[in-house]
Amino acid sequence: MDFYKDFTATKLKRKNIFSFSLTVFLVAGIVVLTSTVSITYGQVGNTKTGVFNHTQTDSSGNITWINSGNWSMTGINSSSPSFTAIIDMAKPNGSAGHEHEISDFELIGSPVIENQTIHLNGISTITMRDGPATNEPTVIALSQEEIDIYFDPENINNHFENQSISGIGN
Repeated sequence: MDFYKDFTATKLKRKNIFSFSLTVFLVAGIVVLTSTVSITYGQVGNTKTGVFNHTQTDSSGNITWINSGNWSMTGINSSSPSFTAIIDMAKPNGSAGHEHEISDFELIGSPVIENQTIHLNGISTITMRDGPATNEPTVIALSQEEIDIYFDPENINNHFENQSISGIGN
């Protein structure tokens, strides 16, 4: 009988040690993960990439264009960040598809950080049907998960309906 009592006590003790160890391991993992997320959240980092998925509307709220594509920004924390993008545009019915390439972004002034979003003012080149629009005033608002790009509508014949192009990033 003492053997059985010792065996069950040892078995229970091992089970408790295993449960305690597992709990400590899980809590430690959660702490490390939370710390990593806390450190990186709100910091955009030096390189980001993402996609556009934006619906343009007219002044009545009717969908006029679907914008999609890819973008990339490097050197975000430098005095000369590089931004490139491809914006594919098509009518909601799939017609009139065409593409715009954004390149040669030059930062003007210093970035402004507001509510965990970096605002970069500068100029860029945008390919258009009649040739590239150079020195196009460009504003980029970049956060941890989102991007908005706004181009001065005057130089590009209001091509983006005086709206920013929105997307997501990683």
